[in-house]
Amino acid sequence: MRYQDQLFQQREGAILAATHQLFRERSWDRVTIAEVAIQAAIGKGTVYKHFPSKEALYAKLALNLSRNNLAELQALHACHPPQESMRLVIRQAFEQMLADPVLVQLCQHCDRPAFQERLDAPYREQFLQLEHDYIVFFSQLLNATLGEHTLSSADCQHLLWGVEACFNGVMARIASGGFEHWAEPIALNDYFDRVTDFIIAGLRGQAEALCGLAVSQE
Repeated sequence: MRYQDQLFQQREGAILAATHQLFRERSWDRVTIAEVAIQAAIGKGTVYKHFPSKEALYAKLALNLSRNNLAELQALHACHPPQESMRLVIRQAFEQMLADPVLVQLCQHCDRPAFQERLDAPYREQFLQLEHDYIVFFSQLLNATLGEHTLSSADCQHLLWGVEACFNGVMARIASGGFEHWAEPIALNDYFDRVTDFIIAGLRGQAEALCGLAVSQE
Protein backbone atom coordinates (compact mmCIF):
# COMPACT_ATOMS: atom_id res chain seq x y z
CA MET A 1 0.00 0.00 0.00
CA ARG A 2 1.27 3.46 -0.86
CA TYR A 3 2.29 5.77 1.96
CA GLN A 4 -0.41 8.27 0.91
CA ASP A 5 -3.06 5.56 1.16
CA GLN A 6 -1.81 4.51 4.58
CA LEU A 7 -1.91 8.11 5.76
CA PHE A 8 -5.44 8.51 4.40
CA GLN A 9 -6.61 5.41 6.28
CA GLN A 10 -4.92 6.55 9.48
CA ARG A 11 -6.64 9.95 9.28
CA GLU A 12 -9.99 8.34 8.61
CA GLY A 13 -9.52 6.06 11.61
CA ALA A 14 -8.64 9.07 13.77
CA ILE A 15 -11.77 10.89 12.61
CA LEU A 16 -14.00 7.92 13.38
CA ALA A 17 -12.39 7.38 16.79
CA ALA A 18 -12.76 11.07 17.65
CA THR A 19 -16.41 11.06 16.57
CA HIS A 20 -17.13 7.96 18.63
CA GLN A 21 -15.56 9.55 21.69
CA LEU A 22 -17.64 12.70 21.30
CA PHE A 23 -20.79 10.62 20.92
CA ARG A 24 -20.06 9.05 24.31
CA GLU A 25 -19.95 12.50 25.90
CA ARG A 26 -23.14 14.00 24.49
CA SER A 27 -25.98 13.41 22.06
CA TRP A 28 -24.58 12.33 18.70
CA ASP A 29 -26.92 14.58 16.70
CA ARG A 30 -25.44 17.69 18.38
CA VAL A 31 -21.80 16.98 17.55
CA THR A 32 -20.44 19.21 14.79
CA ILE A 33 -17.78 18.57 12.16
CA ALA A 34 -15.72 21.37 13.70
CA GLU A 35 -15.76 19.58 17.06
CA VAL A 36 -14.76 16.32 15.39
CA ALA A 37 -11.80 18.09 13.74
CA ILE A 38 -10.63 19.52 17.07
CA GLN A 39 -10.99 16.15 18.80
CA ALA A 40 -9.03 14.43 16.02
CA ALA A 41 -6.39 17.21 15.98
CA ILE A 42 -6.82 17.82 12.24
CA GLY A 43 -8.28 20.58 10.10
CA LYS A 44 -12.00 20.83 9.43
CA GLY A 45 -11.33 20.75 5.71
CA THR A 46 -9.49 17.44 6.13
CA VAL A 47 -12.57 15.90 7.72
CA TYR A 48 -14.59 16.92 4.67
CA LYS A 49 -12.04 15.24 2.39
CA HIS A 50 -12.99 11.97 4.03
CA PHE A 51 -16.66 12.63 4.71
CA PRO A 52 -18.55 15.22 2.63
CA SER A 53 -21.31 15.51 5.25
CA LYS A 54 -22.32 14.52 8.75
CA GLU A 55 -24.64 11.94 7.17
CA ALA A 56 -21.65 10.30 5.46
CA LEU A 57 -19.80 10.20 8.78
CA TYR A 58 -22.83 8.69 10.51
CA ALA A 59 -23.15 6.13 7.73
CA LYS A 60 -19.51 5.05 7.98
CA LEU A 61 -19.77 4.53 11.74
CA ALA A 62 -23.01 2.57 11.39
CA LEU A 63 -21.64 0.41 8.57
CA ASN A 64 -18.45 -0.36 10.49
CA LEU A 65 -20.32 -1.34 13.64
CA SER A 66 -22.84 -3.49 11.77
CA ARG A 67 -20.16 -5.28 9.77
CA ASN A 68 -18.09 -5.99 12.86
CA ASN A 69 -21.15 -7.27 14.71
CA LEU A 70 -22.13 -9.51 11.80
CA ALA A 71 -18.62 -10.97 11.57
CA GLU A 72 -18.73 -11.74 15.30
CA LEU A 73 -22.09 -13.49 14.98
CA GLN A 74 -20.93 -15.47 11.94
CA ALA A 75 -17.86 -16.68 13.83
CA LEU A 76 -20.00 -17.67 16.82
CA HIS A 77 -22.35 -19.65 14.60
CA ALA A 78 -19.47 -21.38 12.81
CA CYS A 79 -17.89 -22.82 15.95
CA HIS A 80 -20.98 -24.19 17.72
CA PRO A 81 -23.46 -26.99 16.98
CA PRO A 82 -26.65 -25.85 15.18
CA GLN A 83 -28.92 -26.44 18.15
CA GLU A 84 -26.77 -24.17 20.31
CA SER A 85 -25.82 -21.46 17.85
CA MET A 86 -29.25 -19.85 17.46
CA ARG A 87 -29.50 -19.10 21.19
CA LEU A 88 -25.87 -18.00 21.39
CA VAL A 89 -26.20 -15.70 18.39
CA ILE A 90 -29.35 -14.03 19.71
CA ARG A 91 -27.84 -13.50 23.16
CA GLN A 92 -24.63 -12.15 21.67
CA ALA A 93 -26.61 -9.74 19.51
CA PHE A 94 -28.24 -8.40 22.69
CA GLU A 95 -24.83 -8.03 24.31
CA GLN A 96 -23.61 -6.09 21.27
CA MET A 97 -26.46 -3.63 21.79
CA LEU A 98 -25.64 -3.29 25.46
CA ALA A 99 -21.92 -2.76 24.76
CA ASP A 100 -22.45 0.37 22.69
CA PRO A 101 -26.05 1.65 22.89
CA VAL A 102 -25.11 5.06 21.45
CA LEU A 103 -23.88 3.59 18.17
CA VAL A 104 -26.82 1.18 18.13
CA GLN A 105 -29.16 4.18 18.27
CA LEU A 106 -27.16 5.77 15.46
CA CYS A 107 -27.55 2.58 13.41
CA GLN A 108 -31.31 2.79 13.87
CA HIS A 109 -31.21 6.38 12.64
CA CYS A 110 -29.13 5.37 9.61
CA ASP A 111 -31.57 2.58 8.78
CA ARG A 112 -34.31 5.08 8.01
CA PRO A 113 -35.14 5.37 4.28
CA ALA A 114 -35.26 9.17 4.53
CA PHE A 115 -31.68 9.17 5.84
CA GLN A 116 -30.30 6.82 3.21
CA GLU A 117 -31.95 8.75 0.40
CA ARG A 118 -29.70 11.70 1.26
CA LEU A 119 -26.52 9.62 0.94
CA ASP A 120 -24.34 9.32 -2.14
CA ALA A 121 -24.89 6.15 -4.19
CA PRO A 122 -21.82 4.26 -2.86
CA TYR A 123 -23.10 4.51 0.71
CA ARG A 124 -26.62 3.45 -0.29
CA GLU A 125 -25.15 0.43 -2.08
CA GLN A 126 -23.17 -0.52 1.00
CA PHE A 127 -26.30 -0.47 3.16
CA LEU A 128 -28.12 -2.65 0.62
CA GLN A 129 -25.21 -5.11 0.58
CA LEU A 130 -25.13 -5.17 4.38
CA GLU A 131 -28.85 -5.91 4.53
CA HIS A 132 -28.34 -8.74 2.03
CA ASP A 133 -25.47 -10.16 4.09
CA TYR A 134 -27.59 -10.18 7.25
CA ILE A 135 -30.47 -11.91 5.44
CA VAL A 136 -28.12 -14.57 4.06
CA PHE A 137 -26.65 -15.19 7.50
CA PHE A 138 -30.06 -15.36 9.15
CA SER A 139 -31.26 -17.81 6.50
CA GLN A 140 -28.22 -20.02 7.08
CA LEU A 141 -28.69 -19.86 10.85
CA LEU A 142 -32.39 -20.60 10.59
CA ASN A 143 -32.02 -23.54 8.22
CA ALA A 144 -29.19 -25.00 10.33
CA THR A 145 -31.23 -24.73 13.53
CA LEU A 146 -34.56 -25.83 12.05
CA GLY A 147 -33.11 -28.46 9.76
CA GLU A 148 -36.29 -30.55 9.90
CA HIS A 149 -38.13 -27.81 7.97
CA THR A 150 -37.48 -26.62 4.44
CA LEU A 151 -37.76 -22.85 4.34
CA SER A 152 -37.69 -20.72 1.23
CA SER A 153 -35.90 -17.38 0.99
CA ALA A 154 -39.27 -15.65 1.27
CA ASP A 155 -40.10 -17.65 4.42
CA CYS A 156 -36.79 -16.64 6.00
CA GLN A 157 -37.44 -13.00 5.13
CA HIS A 158 -40.87 -13.13 6.78
CA LEU A 159 -39.44 -14.70 9.93
CA LEU A 160 -36.69 -12.10 10.01
CA TRP A 161 -39.32 -9.36 10.21
CA GLY A 162 -40.58 -10.79 13.48
CA VAL A 163 -37.07 -11.14 14.90
CA GLU A 164 -36.29 -7.56 13.88
CA ALA A 165 -39.39 -6.31 15.70
CA CYS A 166 -38.24 -8.08 18.88
CA PHE A 167 -34.75 -6.64 18.56
CA ASN A 168 -36.15 -3.13 18.09
CA GLY A 169 -38.10 -3.59 21.31
CA VAL A 170 -34.96 -4.68 23.16
CA MET A 171 -33.06 -1.66 21.81
CA ALA A 172 -35.82 0.63 23.01
CA ARG A 173 -35.73 -1.00 26.45
CA ILE A 174 -31.96 -0.55 26.71
CA ALA A 175 -32.24 3.06 25.57
CA SER A 176 -34.89 3.75 28.23
CA GLY A 177 -32.53 2.65 30.99
CA GLY A 178 -33.64 -0.90 31.71
CA PHE A 179 -36.09 -1.80 34.47
CA GLU A 180 -34.97 0.15 37.52
CA HIS A 181 -38.18 2.21 37.50
CA TRP A 182 -40.44 -0.86 37.44
CA ALA A 183 -42.29 -1.85 40.61
CA GLU A 184 -40.77 -5.33 40.29
CA PRO A 185 -37.52 -4.83 38.37
CA ILE A 186 -35.98 -7.69 36.41
CA ALA A 187 -32.28 -8.26 35.81
CA LEU A 188 -31.29 -7.45 32.24
CA ASN A 189 -29.75 -10.90 31.72
CA ASP A 190 -33.00 -12.56 32.79
CA TYR A 191 -34.87 -10.29 30.40
CA PHE A 192 -32.52 -11.26 27.55
CA ASP A 193 -33.03 -14.96 28.35
CA ARG A 194 -36.82 -14.67 28.32
CA VAL A 195 -36.87 -12.70 25.06
CA THR A 196 -34.47 -15.22 23.51
CA ASP A 197 -36.82 -18.06 24.55
CA PHE A 198 -39.73 -16.15 23.01
CA ILE A 199 -37.90 -15.56 19.70
CA ILE A 200 -36.80 -19.19 19.33
CA ALA A 201 -40.26 -20.53 20.20
CA GLY A 202 -41.81 -18.11 17.73
CA LEU A 203 -39.39 -19.10 14.99
CA ARG A 204 -40.08 -22.80 15.52
CA GLY A 205 -43.85 -22.29 15.60
CA GLN A 206 -43.88 -20.09 12.52
CA ALA A 207 -41.54 -22.42 10.62
CA GLU A 208 -43.87 -25.33 11.32
CA ALA A 209 -46.86 -23.28 10.23
CA LEU A 210 -45.17 -22.16 7.00
CA CYS A 211 -44.09 -25.69 6.12
CA GLY A 212 -47.54 -27.03 6.94
CA LEU A 213 -49.11 -24.42 4.67
CA ALA A 214 -46.72 -25.30 1.87
CA VAL A 215 -47.62 -29.00 2.15
CA SER A 216 -51.37 -28.29 2.13
CA GLN A 217 -51.02 -26.25 -1.06
CA GLU A 218 -49.22 -29.00 -2.98
